[in-house]
Amino acid sequence: MTDIQTPSQDGGQQNIALELTCPIGLENILEKELHALGLTNTRLGEAQVKLTTDLKGMYQACLWSRVATRVMMPLATFKVTNADELYQGVLDVDWSEHMHPDNTIAIDCHGTNHAIRNTQFGAVRTKDAIADFFVKKTGQRPSVEKQNPDLRIALKIKRDNATLSLDLSGDSLHRRGYRQQGAMAPLKENLAAGLLLRAGWSKDAPFKQLVDPMCGSGTFLVEAALISMNIAPGARRQYWGFKGWKKHDHRMWQQLMDLAKNERVDPADLNVRFQGTDREQKAIAAARENIKRAGLSGVVEVSMSSFQSHEFDWSSQPTLIMVNPPYGERLGDEMALIALYRQLGDWAIEHADQGEMMMLTSSENLARQIPIRPEKSTRVLNGGLECRAYRFPINDSHIKAGSREQIGLSPGAQMVGNRLQKNIKKLRKWLQKENVTCYRVYDADMPEYSVAIDIYNDWAHVQEYQAPKSVDENKAQQRLFEVVSAIPTALDIPETNVVVKQRLRQSGKQQYEKVDHSQHEMIVEEHGCDFIVNLKDYLDTGLFLDHRPVRKLIQDKANGKRFLNLFCYTASGSVHAGQGGAKTTLSVDMSNTYTEWARRNIELNEFSERDHQVVRADCFEWLRRSQDEFDLIFMDPPTFSNSKKMAGVLDIQRDHVDLIDLAMARLSSEGELIFSNNYRRFELAPELEERYQVQNITHKSLDPDFERNQKIHQCWILKHK
Repeated sequence: MTDIQTPSQDGGQQNIALELTCPIGLENILEKELHALGLTNTRLGEAQVKLTTDLKGMYQACLWSRVATRVMMPLATFKVTNADELYQGVLDVDWSEHMHPDNTIAIDCHGTNHAIRNTQFGAVRTKDAIADFFVKKTGQRPSVEKQNPDLRIALKIKRDNATLSLDLSGDSLHRRGYRQQGAMAPLKENLAAGLLLRAGWSKDAPFKQLVDPMCGSGTFLVEAALISMNIAPGARRQYWGFKGWKKHDHRMWQQLMDLAKNERVDPADLNVRFQGTDREQKAIAAARENIKRAGLSGVVEVSMSSFQSHEFDWSSQPTLIMVNPPYGERLGDEMALIALYRQLGDWAIEHADQGEMMMLTSSENLARQIPIRPEKSTRVLNGGLECRAYRFPINDSHIKAGSREQIGLSPGAQMVGNRLQKNIKKLRKWLQKENVTCYRVYDADMPEYSVAIDIYNDWAHVQEYQAPKSVDENKAQQRLFEVVSAIPTALDIPETNVVVKQRLRQSGKQQYEKVDHSQHEMIVEEHGCDFIVNLKDYLDTGLFLDHRPVRKLIQDKANGKRFLNLFCYTASGSVHAGQGGAKTTLSVDMSNTYTEWARRNIELNEFSERDHQVVRADCFEWLRRSQDEFDLIFMDPPTFSNSKKMAGVLDIQRDHVDLIDLAMARLSSEGELIFSNNYRRFELAPELEERYQVQNITHKSLDPDFERNQKIHQCWILKHK
């Protein structure tokens, strides 16, 4: 076992070896911070700085470090190849130097090996050894107290080595005391402070204001104000691990605390400003509470607003913009954020000329959307997610060419934009004449840009088709970025109104599962009918745009008819039938999600539940049991389904004859069955033409926005002979 020096009882001047942990990537910042405190005997490690100092230096590090996570004092290192070695290594420490037998303790064990297989076991063996040390020496034993113990002991196991330390901070130093536990705050205080220091913010910094356009709970703003006012980050903390330590010098600590209070800058003497905005009410409420608890009311200003529309006061220059924007957890989320990042960069250029912007993000692709070349970036971890903090100097030498004019589209994006403008020009007269507001404007017109783009009022819904394995994944992703970046200008759509999804081959219940939980619903209108669509939460939006002519056909034929809608989805066909004067409608689908959606669509259009019913059932089984008769039937089954709710597996090519025969059995003698499906290789069985009158209306069922894709669906009308 190796013992490590600790201070003597007589004044604490003996050297103390400490390990200060910190967020990865901020080791240099922590070392500079310690040097500024006069603590210069340091050595860098991974996510830590080793410091040799005296008792006063230890207190200063605890009280003043804005970047450190914990201040640890190693007591011993020893081999741990079995549980007995762990026990003996802990027992060999002279615990009477550090604590009294009636003190309370807590053990934090980190790491395992082949002998110590779980941290709870490691903590228990450590506790047993300390207890046995005091029982043998005094007949007493310390008790365990998990919350605020007199002494917190840390055991770190890495391979066959163990390090036993006192946790002098007692709790993570990022907990300054101004933020309520459980409040929304993904960015830890010490990470925020470290990034501010990395950006050059200090109490003597050249910046005249700090602006956070997406401030969340206000962490950047509060930490910057604490730096400018020279308020010690540890001044508000009530609990410290060293207060129960036997060698704690209460008088020295109190003197340092008093001195720290006297060094604070009066708010009236500040010559810097702190401004923040956020669109979320919950975030602003948390920020205001944190500002109040930090004693910074009147110093830090926050407003509930988007940064694009907020009237910031830009009279104090130069400005440092600190921002932690959303990153996007999935590809579609990331794509949807392209516009936000571009707006952020353009906004910074417009308002903070000759200033700087520090941005934290996990997405390199999104960082590239900022029209400024970064000077440097720092790898850090934010909540376990690997991110980079980019430092953007806002000056002519770093602003990308064309950014001030907001040009900057790549040649590929310009090509996509030109095609979109060409398509919209071709469709414009038809759209105005038919009053169509939801339509397809692009469907893989250029094979290398394999997406479908649908417009829903002033929103663009982008679906990426699954690329062949031969296509490089990075190239496909870059092309998708180009498509998304071209849309706002080409289609005159707000950049934030672009939703991106990746469409893969779906089967069974996958087609019904949620891909998001944003509940992004809106109401759209079509031929006098209103529909609820959801652009984000599901792969499909709730309205198949290619069936617009078929729905109009149903509306025209429905007057006085009994209408049956099989595989009804969200019952848009039933709503059109009701609008056309159908006597009754019945909508059948096996999905609980879509039958509930169908009921809401019917209710939205003010049709009575009595005459316009929705049934959740397997359409095959329902047809086999039903004895009802209908005058007009619409059926648009999926290509394939193996849902657990079905008695069997549906394969539309194999099963369509049985399905149509069952439906025709429910059709009145003068009735019509409209049958459609989107299986590209589908062939209608010849035997059906022998039994029924069959008319292929596919070419009539496609509006101009789907003329480019003749295989989007096939459609027939069947009647009894």
